[in-house]
Amino acid sequence: MLAVIRSLSLDRIQRLLGALLEQPEFELVKFENQPAKDGKGVPDALIQSSCRILIETKIARDAVGLDQIKRHLKRLDKVSEFTKVLLVVTPDENRPAILDTLKDKRIAWASFVALDQAIDELLDDKYEVVSEREAFLLRELQNMLMDEELLASENDVVVVAARNAWPEYERIHAYVCQPNRRFQQVSRIGFYSNGMVYPLVPKILGSHNDVEIKRGHEGPLGTLVNRLLDENLRKEEEHNKVFLLSPPDSPDTLRLPKAIPNDLKSRAGKNTAFTMGQRYVSSAALLAAKTTSDLVLP
Repeated sequence: MLAVIRSLSLDRIQRLLGALLEQPEFELVKFENQPAKDGKGVPDALIQSSCRILIETKIARDAVGLDQIKRHLKRLDKVSEFTKVLLVVTPDENRPAILDTLKDKRIAWASFVALDQAIDELLDDKYEVVSEREAFLLRELQNMLMDEELLASENDVVVVAARNAWPEYERIHAYVCQPNRRFQQVSRIGFYSNGMVYPLVPKILGSHNDVEIKRGHEGPLGTLVNRLLDENLRKEEEHNKVFLLSPPDSPDTLRLPKAIPNDLKSRAGKNTAFTMGQRYVSSAALLAAKTTSDLVLP
């Protein structure tokens, strides 16, 4: 994990750490032109860093030890950096209760699922210029997390960014995306766009990882592909990943009481999307949520 992070650009490191710390504006290094504070005169530029992050990881659930955490905090007591954080990364579903007994604001917790999701959102962000080497390393890290079974969770729904996917689902009862796109094991797909999670959460009836869009496929997949071509929804011979989904009126489709409005904001108070790629939640959480904050806050 550290080997991958240290191989990324500074912007990518800060974004991933910011996601794990739940501080989107987190900066390891600050760059500023003509700083006017802290004395007379205005230098042309400032480069500043005063941060120390200790990381403790566990590969088993309920494995965080109180004595070990106390020892790490004592280590932070002895250093002089302005920002001091102990980041605990575990496969637990929720923040280990033992961390809250210390009531220390320097402790941050994240799950490996959160790391996996942060990588997905980074790679799916069209405004991030991620090199081919960085993307390869990040995907390999995700594969390692999956192989080590650190991503298993109760989350059975993937909510996807769906400006085009939602109307397409209503029309053809499927989700079609880039081939070989990686998803955790889920049984349902939810849709987010226009500032809300839509109230229909269909069941995945079948998935096909790399489908060539051409006539000749058999069964429900063949019917769907023929329709994609007939209605000019996809180009012939392109490749896609295809999820066959339960229709809106099917008893297999989960119906939420209403759409879930997005109310997420950054620490700077700016509106932020619930997801720009994909985010994993549970069916139970969706049924109970009044806003998207209920889906992401412990």
